[in-house]
Amino acid sequence: MIARRALLALAIAIASLGWAAAQPAPERIGVLLLHGKQGAPLGTSIGNRPAFGAGLVAALRNAGYLVATPEMCWSRQRNFDKPYPDCIAEVDTAIAQLKSQGATAIVVGGLSLGGNGAIAYGTTHSGIIGIMAFGPADDPTRKSARPDVAASLARARQLMVQGQGDVKTTFDDVNTGTGGPFAITVTTTPRIFLSFNDAGALTHIGANIAKLAVPILWVVGDHDPTQGSAAFVFHMAPPNPLNRLVTVHSNHLGTPDAGADTALAWLAALKKS
Repeated sequence: MIARRALLALAIAIASLGWAAAQPAPERIGVLLLHGKQGAPLGTSIGNRPAFGAGLVAALRNAGYLVATPEMCWSRQRNFDKPYPDCIAEVDTAIAQLKSQGATAIVVGGLSLGGNGAIAYGTTHSGIIGIMAFGPADDPTRKSARPDVAASLARARQLMVQGQGDVKTTFDDVNTGTGGPFAITVTTTPRIFLSFNDAGALTHIGANIAKLAVPILWVVGDHDPTQGSAAFVFHMAPPNPLNRLVTVHSNHLGTPDAGADTALAWLAALKKS
């Protein structure tokens, strides 16, 4: 009898081990966060400027997520050194690094132009499970209404016709800070400038969001002047039970940190889906 019980216990133990081995390893999400226009990687500062997004980065890491914050071609340091589609393609390298650290699923997010970039990446690339856009901005359909930007667009097109598309020059543009929009200049080539700002550019948020095959979290600051049409554009996204449009108390650049709890809750729901 004792021998039979021992054999039965051994059989149960072996079966339990086999069942445990058959269970898939828990998914570990890696989160890629893209900074805003003329900024620095989220969570780092430039000079005396605050480290925008530091709270979000810390919250994600403390919750066990792998986080990457690459420097994009629209940073202050790089200053538009590639056409927009080529810059978006750099996200692949950062994703590969997250996967080498153990990420088994990827979410791409970003602030402002970085949020725009996250949406554009989700439209043009597969293999991710979601998008987090914090105050996505710099849509060319809005900017082109400004006379200074419209004049620069016309000049860039003319330079392209004249065969000077890869010669650096200075163009008028616009950016948004904690106090709202302000005029800036960027020195880059006509080809690159148009790749960000022309009417048919990949930065067109509405055209991109309508093609998304993954859920999106869109976080809006209630004091962010770039988000006036956020609700309208958000509802262009294909229906998904995990799509969320959430308003937080923040200006434009503070949206990632103000939305940290929202991001954690959404990611938790995403993991369960």
